[in-house]
Amino acid sequence: MESLVAANTKFCFDFFQEISKTHFNKNVFYSPLSLSAAIAMVRLGAKSDSAQQIDQVLHFDEFSQNQGDERDPCLKSRTQETLADSSLEGQKSSAESLTEQEPSNPESELLSCHFGHLLSKLDRMRADCTLSIANRLYGEKEFPICPEYSESVVQFYHTTIESVDFRKDTEKSRQAINFWVESQSRGKIKELFSKDTLTDDTVLVLVNAVYFKAKWEKYFDSENTVDAPFLLSENESKTVKMMHLKGPFSLGFIEELKTQILEMRYTKGMLSMFILLPACSEDNLKGLEELEKNITYEKIMTWSCSENMPEENVAVSFPQLTLEDSYDLNTVLQHMGITAVFDETKADLSGISPDPNLYLSKVIHKTFLEVDENGSEAVAASGIEAATKSATSWQTFNANHPFVFFIRHNPTQTVLFYGRVVSP
Repeated sequence: MESLVAANTKFCFDFFQEISKTHFNKNVFYSPLSLSAAIAMVRLGAKSDSAQQIDQVLHFDEFSQNQGDERDPCLKSRTQETLADSSLEGQKSSAESLTEQEPSNPESELLSCHFGHLLSKLDRMRADCTLSIANRLYGEKEFPICPEYSESVVQFYHTTIESVDFRKDTEKSRQAINFWVESQSRGKIKELFSKDTLTDDTVLVLVNAVYFKAKWEKYFDSENTVDAPFLLSENESKTVKMMHLKGPFSLGFIEELKTQILEMRYTKGMLSMFILLPACSEDNLKGLEELEKNITYEKIMTWSCSENMPEENVAVSFPQLTLEDSYDLNTVLQHMGITAVFDETKADLSGISPDPNLYLSKVIHKTFLEVDENGSEAVAASGIEAATKSATSWQTFNANHPFVFFIRHNPTQTVLFYGRVVSP
C-alpha cells in the first residue's frame, strides 16, 4: 500500500501545479485520493494509450514497478476468499488453480485491489467523522457495459456504473446525477451539473464529489473567537472570524523556507490537518509561492514526520473556513497528459464496453469542507483548561495570512485533501 500512497501523493502535487496555472492567488481545495480512485476506475477498463497515459500521469506505472511483495496481500486475500467458499475437499485444487492463473489485466487488477483495501480502511472511520467520497460513472445506456467491469467497480471501488439516457433525456439524466451527489454529500453539494453542461452527445461522465467534516481532538472555545484581520497581500486585508486555542501541539519549522508546520488532530487521532505557514512578510503571497514550488512527496514526508515535529505548547490562531470548489477536469487532465480517453477516435475503453465508440465526455470534481471551533459537536472542556493553566511558555502559530494545508489519514499516511487558503 505504501507505493499506492506515494503515487497518490505525487499526483496530488502535480495536480496542484497544474490547477495553480488557472487559479493563481485563489483558494484551492481538492481531494487527491478520491480523484486518483475515480480515475483508477476508468483505468480498470482502459487499454493501450488510454491506459498508459493514466498510468504515467497518476504515477501508477511506478506502483506496478515497485509492487514487490505488495502483490501478495491482494492475491492472498482473494485466494483465501475463494477457499472459504469452496468445500474442504476442493480446497487444494482451488488454491493450485489460483496460484497458476494470472489475471487478464494484472497491473490494473492489482492497483484496484489496493485501492479497495485503502477505501475499506477509510470506510471504517465513518463513526468518527463525516467523510463522503462519491465516485460514480454514468454511461449512455446505448453502450453495453461489460459485466466483469461492473463487478470489479463494486468490489474494489465501492460504487457502480449507472446507465442513463443522455441522448433522449439529457435533463432527466442531469437531475438524477445531481440528486445522487446531493444525497451522498448530506445536502452540501448541490447542482453539480448546471443546465446545458450535459448534452445529447454525452456518452460517459465521471462524477467525483467529496464532503468532509470532523470533530477536533482539541476543540476551540467559541468564546475566544474574535474578529481579526487576515492579511491577503502586501496592501490588503479582510476581517475574519479567528479562533484561538492554547495547548500541546506537534509543531515543526522548515528552515530553508522559513515555514512553520502545525498538526491539528481530529478526534481519536486517525486524521490530522497539517498547516504549512510561511513567515509573515511584506508580501505574503511570495512566501506562499516559494513554499508551493518546493513541496514534493519526499519533502512532505520528511517535514511531517514525528521526529521533525516535536510536541510543544502552542498558542494557535486559525480562521474559520468554509471551502467549496468545483473543477471541470477535462482540460486540466489533458494538459497533464491524459488525452486519449477524451478523444472519440483514440479512446480504448474496451474493458468497460465492447462498443469501440465509448470515450470519456466529462470529469467533474467538487469538494466541500467546513472548519469551525468544534467540528460537528462540542466536547468537555475541562481537560483543555487544565493543560492551559499548567503551561508556562508558548510558541505562537498565527494563521492570519495565506497558507497551505492538507488533511491526512495517519495510519496509512494518505493525503485525503489538499488546499491553499489565500482568502478565508
